[in-house]
Amino acid sequence: MLNVSNKVLQQLAALLLERVGLKITPDGFHSLRLALSTRMPVLGIEEPERYLQRLTGVGGEEELRSLLPLVTVGHTEFFRDAKQFRALEKSVLPDLLARARREMRKVSIWSAGCATGEEPYSMAMVLAELGALSVEVDLWATDLNLAAVEAARQGRFSTRRSISIQQERLARFFRPVEDGHEALPALREYIRFDGQNLAVPVFDKVALNSLDLILCRNVIIYFDLPTIRGLMDRFLSALRPGGLLFLGYSESLFKVYDRFEMIEVDGAFVYRRPPSDKGYRPPPLRIHPYPGASSEQQARASEPEPFSPAVYARPAVELAQGARPRASTADSAATRGAGALSSAFPAVRPLPAASTPAQASGAQPPATTKTHDLGRPRVTVELPAVSLADAVRTRPTVELPAVSAPARTVTGEIPAATAWPKLLPPAERLAMAVRKMTQGDFPAAIQGVQRLLVDEPSDLDALLTLGNLYSLTGRITEAREAFAQAIQREPLCVEARVFGGVAALQAGELREARSELGKALFLEPTLAIGHYLLAQVQERSQDAEAARRSYRNAIAQLRFPQRTLAGHYPEMLDSAEAISRAARYALAALEEQPPH
Repeated sequence: MLNVSNKVLQQLAALLLERVGLKITPDGFHSLRLALSTRMPVLGIEEPERYLQRLTGVGGEEELRSLLPLVTVGHTEFFRDAKQFRALEKSVLPDLLARARREMRKVSIWSAGCATGEEPYSMAMVLAELGALSVEVDLWATDLNLAAVEAARQGRFSTRRSISIQQERLARFFRPVEDGHEALPALREYIRFDGQNLAVPVFDKVALNSLDLILCRNVIIYFDLPTIRGLMDRFLSALRPGGLLFLGYSESLFKVYDRFEMIEVDGAFVYRRPPSDKGYRPPPLRIHPYPGASSEQQARASEPEPFSPAVYARPAVELAQGARPRASTADSAATRGAGALSSAFPAVRPLPAASTPAQASGAQPPATTKTHDLGRPRVTVELPAVSLADAVRTRPTVELPAVSAPARTVTGEIPAATAWPKLLPPAERLAMAVRKMTQGDFPAAIQGVQRLLVDEPSDLDALLTLGNLYSLTGRITEAREAFAQAIQREPLCVEARVFGGVAALQAGELREARSELGKALFLEPTLAIGHYLLAQVQERSQDAEAARRSYRNAIAQLRFPQRTLAGHYPEMLDSAEAISRAARYALAALEEQPPH
């Protein structure tokens, strides 16, 4: 790796803090070295000191913007997002292995935007623990930063970066080296590393309908809407029907892309390519057919779609007794796969059947029996039919509970009227809180977002919205804390700077507002709303000439596509037409004022 003195790294870190507000401690200097190793050869610069001069000289801002996405490569960790890895370990990967073995093929997984390799190595450890051999897995890990890819291929991690790996896993899959740990060759064999730009129009290294699983977490937050939609089109084509896409908890396709369907797996919300052998698209979180459904419907339900809740349903009686589902002969054969597994690895857990024989034949379960979807009781068993005609009618799904019969909790209790439903995806729960916000019910909106963040602590959209709610209700200190948390999670989060500037403006802290909005515009110079808000700050500061320039800049940037900001703020200008109209009106008012 490139040899860079601590003095240069400290100067570069100070420059990033000043220009962007990105704070990098000495523990993060590894990411700076990786970024320099990538950008310096592009410019034909060999000395780090000369590159630093380039950054601080004429035209240095553009190069600093090119450097920024590479700097944040260090912000990753092993087994990031516990809910998602629990779903991968308990349900998704065992099912993928079982199906791939039945079809006598490899499990195909793509870790897109793998940075320095923590994610694919985490996946490899889980696969090995599930009994998968490296020859049964095609785990492809890619990143735009070739220096990061090479570092990932070596598999060496400092003690600080490997702190989230359990000691048992460290002892099994790594060996101690100076200042850290190195992945054993047997673990590295599971992964093939490569460079890949996700923004290219065609993935020439990926065959259509070939992948079982794509992980692209905490990547698309840096993309604009057209790039995200194009990338989702390519991901959809690359996945097999029924294949899964994992995004970061701070990322959502809500109102962005609708060709994936959202499902819940062990508490994690993930996206699925709709299966191609169905003539309809099932709704998210779909449950089993209700008692009284036709025999044709029940027969169809006995063959669950890939990654449907039926695949992961556990019989309630067995769960209550602590018993594990018994594997069938076919399942056992599928588990053995193409060859015998090493005794050092546990066998892949067989998946339970989706329905009992009685259910498959159309028989109704006893009234006291409750089947489970993702561990929750079926509401329909507790709502008996009132007539013969009603018994054969399809029941409403749990997403649309009857007004006269409020949904019950797992324990059978009716929640309070102020309770926020947990069955809905995070984006829909946030939308409910936003509706409260637009209605002026700020306490209820704050309560809803706070409860969402308890369940989904990594939801960046919710965290930004909470900061805005605090700002609107005069809780400026708490608003600052919320935006600081957002920046800690996503150091290049433009929205946190924009909304932080708005909060400071509301509090009358004009210098802080100018600083925050300036950092936002450094990160995204074409953001028209950022220029408009900066003009508002300058106008409040009695700097009419600067305000005129910023209003003109806001209008000029509208020739570029404008993206929707994450987070929600009521009455924020959110269309090019609205921004243009407001900026032209304000500019005309300023032009009528005599110069000072």
